[in-house]
Formats: sequence, C-alpha cells, structure tokens
Amino acid sequence: MDFFDLANKRRSIRKFTDEEVPEEVIEKSLKTALLAANSSNLQPWEFYWIKDKNKKEELIKACFSQNAAKTAKELVVAVSRIDTWKRNRDLVISHYKSKGKLLPLVEKYYNTLVPLQYYYDPFGISTILRKIILFFFNFIGFFKPIARGPSNKHELFEIVTKTTALACQNIMMSLVAQGYDSCPMEGFDNSRVKKLLNLNNKSHIVMVLGIGKRDPKGVYGDRYRIDEDLVIKIVD
Repeated sequence: MDFFDLANKRRSIRKFTDEEVPEEVIEKSLKTALLAANSSNLQPWEFYWIKDKNKKEELIKACFSQNAAKTAKELVVAVSRIDTWKRNRDLVISHYKSKGKLLPLVEKYYNTLVPLQYYYDPFGISTILRKIILFFFNFIGFFKPIARGPSNKHELFEIVTKTTALACQNIMMSLVAQGYDSCPMEGFDNSRVKKLLNLNNKSHIVMVLGIGKRDPKGVYGDRYRIDEDLVIKIVD
C-alpha cells in the first residue's frame, strides 16, 4: 500500500479479534511515533505500553470498559509533558555540539527563547511576568509580527498536546502498514489513568490507543466526512 491507501484503510476499530499482536509490531510503531514533527524538537511526549495484566484491567475500567479497550490486545497511553523540556533541550544541544553544528543562533534560541516559553515555577510568578512582557509586546504587534504566547500553562499544554497527537497519528498509520489497527480513545477517566501511571500535574493524557487485528464487526458504519468545501478554504 502507498500512503494514500494507508490513509483510506485506517479506521477507528471498536472491536478487535483474539489474534495476538507481535511485540515487534508495537515496538516498530512506537519508534515511528518518535519521528513525528514536534515543536522546537523538544519531543515532549511519553508512550506507556501497558503490559502488566492487572494494570491493563485497571486501564480498561478507566476507559469505561468500552469495546475498543476491552477487546484490544494491546493498550498504549500517549502522554504530553511540560516538565521534560529542560532535559530534552540539553540533549538537543549536546547533539548539535557532538556534530560540530551548534551555531550561535541555535544556542541562543535554546538557552533564551525556549526557557522563556517553557519555564513555569510552582508559585505562578513566571506566568505573571510573562503576561506583563506579552502585554507590552502587544503594542509592538501593531507594527510587526511578534510571538504572542504561550502566556500560561494552558497554552503550553496546547503546544505539547498538538505535538503528541501528531506522533499518535504516526503510530496509527504504522499499525495499518503492518496489517493491524487501532482506536484512539478520548473516553477515559483522566484522574484514574494518571494515578495508574503515577503522573504529575505537569503531564496530560492525550489519548489511549487500543490496538489489535480488526474484527469484521469492528467498524461501526461507513466513513462519513462533511463536504470538503466546508472545511478546505482556498485563499487567493
């Protein structure tokens, strides 16, 4: 299959067969996720492949025991984080240095702009300072384009969550390419899943992926998309 065949074949499967999914299929799909485009190459994602039987049962319950979770042979939880930027930033800089490609502009970007966007203290002082800076920047914005965010934790979570969602799409397409399917689930008890994975308040559950071989009855109806003229806009 070429890419367009894969895109057409990918569906959200609500029921899977009893066929096991080889471990190498999951491993390959997770490694493909890491190739996804991401903001500033900070890779603010984590993927939890739940293999423990008891934890898997807990996760199924946290997903309201829906068929896509209950019949899935494998479950993966996609998590975005706003507290791994410093570690990942340092790793990126080290990589550039090892290749002899750390340009002054790149170093300045990662050591100045990235902390300005990503650093948050537990008392919210950085948020207040950031909002004051952006308030004055808005005046400059009358005359030229400027960066207008993120100004708070919510906006930062939006950035890292978009990035992680891109990686999830890579997982789903990779599974189809290997003859398997998935269902991206947003229906879950966020607090219970976080507790199960021992996550802090600087992490966000993006989705839970049910993975397996599609059951013929696992597709609930034909794919329907609204008219493309409603959503594809040509700006002449």
